[in-house]
Amino acid sequence: MEIADLPIPPDLAAIYAERGITELYPPQADCIKAGLLSGKNLLIAIPTASGKTLVAEMAMHNQIRRGGKCLYIVPLRALASEKLEEFSGKGLRIGIATGDFDRRDDYLGRNDIIVATSEKVDSLMRNRTPWLSEITLLVLDEVHLIDDPSRGATIEMVIAKLRHKNPTMQIIALSATIGNPGVLAGWLDAELVTSEWRPVDLREGVFYHDSIQFAGSSRDVGRRSKYEDLDLVLDTVGEGGQCLVFVSSRRNAEAFAKRAASGLKLANPALAGYADRIRSNAGTDMGKTLAACVAQGAAFHHAGLAREERRIVEAGFREGEIRVIASTPTLAAGLNLPARRVIVRDYLRFNAGEGMVPIPVREYRQMAGRAGRPHLDPYGEAILIAKS
Repeated sequence: MEIADLPIPPDLAAIYAERGITELYPPQADCIKAGLLSGKNLLIAIPTASGKTLVAEMAMHNQIRRGGKCLYIVPLRALASEKLEEFSGKGLRIGIATGDFDRRDDYLGRNDIIVATSEKVDSLMRNRTPWLSEITLLVLDEVHLIDDPSRGATIEMVIAKLRHKNPTMQIIALSATIGNPGVLAGWLDAELVTSEWRPVDLREGVFYHDSIQFAGSSRDVGRRSKYEDLDLVLDTVGEGGQCLVFVSSRRNAEAFAKRAASGLKLANPALAGYADRIRSNAGTDMGKTLAACVAQGAAFHHAGLAREERRIVEAGFREGEIRVIASTPTLAAGLNLPARRVIVRDYLRFNAGEGMVPIPVREYRQMAGRAGRPHLDPYGEAILIAKS
């Protein structure tokens, strides 16, 4: 299905064409057929990197062309910042609401698209913010978090209240990992669009005793250090790829980034430039540690970083200069940073009252979904490190 044939604003189609996006992926075409641009409610459950955000953006531009206003709800502040940048520069006014929970933020109503966290929207509703009654399209990113023990109730209440306030509002819910999409689609009165299609082939394997076991094949990884996780990283970088390494805590992310930096020992003017920018903004020891890691081609990424630090790390990784990022699962929750190989090092995580428990399957799927850069990698690998 060609983008030029769709009933979207010509300016938007021209921007997509400039970026080389002229044809829809199969799951995106399914969304159009299901009524995306005719106001139908949709629950879109398709894999990571198969184009969910583009689908939502086309729907938002379509609504705004008819005089509507859109609210895009995300689970993380970091994700809100990314979406703000992604939606900007396309002829619409974009606002972001993630901060002070005691304000009405009436000025946000001047925007065509408001990007906000669910907690912020909850607070805006409690403060009777007037522009919420003008919303004609609600986009729910990472909607599977409705079952999250700590945040799910807020998301559910925000959806229910907004639907009560604006009964004719269109809803588009996005997720790569929902266990029971049919039930959720029924609750949202939405058409369900599902697909297993991915733009890059995904190979999933388990690393044990210097070998990656894939379904039906295996691959040996040479010993280059005394650490298995670092060997996997060096193997990927040696082939010209990049790595995301998921660990269980911020402290572990920082420790692994230091280990990876000392193993990679990369140095070039681009990395030095990124490191200098981080160092000049660094107000803490953590910022200085990050700069030292980045100077050698590694980084860590978690919610404790300042926004500017996160942005520099993400830019360096997208440009291919930073070769490995060690992260908590924050990065898996929607941030668009794919890599050739994803390594899930820690499958156990500490939960208060329970001790060390396995991560949910859904969370593994989110991490694995980051493997493979469309148009750049022939395949993506998701590797789980086994201890026994």
